[in-house]
Amino acid sequence: MATSFVRIRTIGVHEQLALMRLLHPQFRATVQEGVLVCRGAIRPTSLNRTYRVRVEYRAPEAPLSFVEDPPLRRRNPDEHIPHTYAGDRPCLYLPGVNEWRSDKRIAQTIIPWLSEWLFYYEVWRATGEWMGGGVHPTGPREPRGRTREAA
Repeated sequence: MATSFVRIRTIGVHEQLALMRLLHPQFRATVQEGVLVCRGAIRPTSLNRTYRVRVEYRAPEAPLSFVEDPPLRRRNPDEHIPHTYAGDRPCLYLPGVNEWRSDKRIAQTIIPWLSEWLFYYEVWRATGEWMGGGVHPTGPREPRGRTREAA
């Protein structure tokens, strides 16, 4: 039996830039050295804080999400923040199972997922229980991508 493959069309950084500007005009989105950098404010609900966030994307790698301000805080010093990677970078989806692929729009996936993650982060801060569901990968399943220093 032959295996069939479906070829996906990667959405490049300039098309992702146009989509971000169209769907999230409150974000400042630029392309720097081939990397889409989107900065903006997210307030998950009117009861939540406003967070300054950054998303970076180098096609076709996985986007990287960062919470810049206020910094994420642990409930106590030795407790890990659930669903985060090194540096307390939010884990928004399970890598390798096609929840996010390079043919998806960052403006319609990563940005809403980050907002939802921040909502559940605040619930966790208040209750100590992660209610956002999901499976957090360990080890090599972390999305690959290059990080840039905050400018």
